[in-house]
Amino acid sequence: MSIGLSIVSCKKKSFLSEHWNHPLSTQRNPEVQLTHNESNLDPKQCANCHESQMKAWQSSFHAKSIGNGFLWQKTVLSKDEWNSCLNCHSPLPETKAEISETFQTIEILDSKRKHFPSGIPNPSIQCASCHIRKQIWYGPPSRNLTAKQIESLKANLPHNGYKVQEEFESSSFCQSCHESPDSGQKLNGKHLMEVYKEWEKTSFAKEGIQCQNCHMPDREHTWKGIHDPDFVRAGLQPLWSLTRTTNGEIQIDAKLKSTRIGHKFPTYLIPKVYLRFYVTNRFGKRRLIEESIVGRLVNTNLTEEYFDTRITPGNSHLVSFRFADNEKEIKTFDWVIEVDPDEHYIRSFEESLRDKGNILTDQLKKQLQLSLSEKKESRYVLFTLSLPVPVLLPQ
Repeated sequence: MSIGLSIVSCKKKSFLSEHWNHPLSTQRNPEVQLTHNESNLDPKQCANCHESQMKAWQSSFHAKSIGNGFLWQKTVLSKDEWNSCLNCHSPLPETKAEISETFQTIEILDSKRKHFPSGIPNPSIQCASCHIRKQIWYGPPSRNLTAKQIESLKANLPHNGYKVQEEFESSSFCQSCHESPDSGQKLNGKHLMEVYKEWEKTSFAKEGIQCQNCHMPDREHTWKGIHDPDFVRAGLQPLWSLTRTTNGEIQIDAKLKSTRIGHKFPTYLIPKVYLRFYVTNRFGKRRLIEESIVGRLVNTNLTEEYFDTRITPGNSHLVSFRFADNEKEIKTFDWVIEVDPDEHYIRSFEESLRDKGNILTDQLKKQLQLSLSEKKESRYVLFTLSLPVPVLLPQ
């Protein structure tokens, strides 16, 4: 696995500030001579040579950045707010033109017709969003060729080869969309998104482990995260024990430890993780006796933070309580850890449907309802642990 550089020079920062300088320029570039197929930026065209990346992208959230949950909000957001959201959800001006009148200029529409001749059915984060600017391709260092060799061969390579940029393997490349700007809103002294700052403070950053090492292993274009149970399980360790107190009660001590996550868990303010403890009797009936929430809870207006119990790298969320063992029928204690990846969206969308449903068009209301259903279906059980209740427990 390749590990990118943990220190970014002024030169690299200059590249990134230009690469993500919004609004981005159109792809038109009369100085670059390409064939019709090379100029076609449809991801399907890219798949001719990069099939595995295309297939991975299709299943990723980058390919779903413009969906029902995003589109219904156009009516309730101001034009400036909408266009600001598009900088990350649909970075290219050509894709923005599909969903924003602001970008339906003659220049942008001409570029869209030339570089997306079959149209843009999915105006989300595309291959070109990260890799192409003004018909010049950019990417990480080759595993087989040096940057100098690539430059010397560019006349014989498709789309004139590409310019090597080490930033593609650096966490700073992701910062533009996954970190609030310094001028962004703060709650309780924290921005709404601080994943890059969180990572900078960790041993992961000191050891040169970048976002890409976990979220793009072996350069896979999957960007797995909180919605993938196996991916999340790999970064956490649940541990617990039962002991009998001197007065006959049962002491439950549990901790959920972050072992391989390079930022606070869960990230941002959207997901919530529920640590629920049950007793199950010999008839299989389960009863909830304790619940703890891991996450950052904020109101739907994003004006007030209620709590922030997220786990920092290498640390644990602790739960400790006593249970009076008065029920002789108890067979097991069960600890169920459930992840709700879209909790904040669910709460916000339910409120919007109730308060704004009457001002939405039938189409937008349907999009909101569909997205709400999708978000509710994203919940999953991460771990289920059980401990039997013997006659004698360690004291």
